[in-house]
Amino acid sequence: MIRRLTVVFLLLFLFSIFSACATTKKEGASSPPEEKPRASSYEFNDILIPSEMKLNQKDSFVYASANFKVGILSFTGRVEPDSLTSFFQNNMPKDGWRQISTLKYRETMLVFLKDERACVITIKEKFFNTSLKVRVGPIDQAATQVKGNPPR
Repeated sequence: MIRRLTVVFLLLFLFSIFSACATTKKEGASSPPEEKPRASSYEFNDILIPSEMKLNQKDSFVYASANFKVGILSFTGRVEPDSLTSFFQNNMPKDGWRQISTLKYRETMLVFLKDERACVITIKEKFFNTSLKVRVGPIDQAATQVKGNPPR
């Protein structure tokens, strides 16, 4: 019985030594840490998407012509919805977008305007992940002007 315990402890000791050797770095073989981009743009160069969100190509569609580009991009990822909302509220103005409104009920909807385009971002928390939809399309400038009372 004592002999078996000795063999078991010896095997555990050898295993721990070999596993420690496998994880130590050699001095001359250090490689620079691989940095993952924090955000990237997909089809729209002026809309950044956090790197934690993965594009769902099946649910995405983009149409581009010589004059404009419109589409819906669909993403999923394990990101807190409030963090994702803050990301867009902080980064969209840096790319020239102006936030028009925020609607929050069961999902969060952010509406941005830039030049003659609108961007509607929908963030919805699901059971295991967060869903993100980015919709971009043209707007009619005449429709954005307030009708009724003339300016004072």
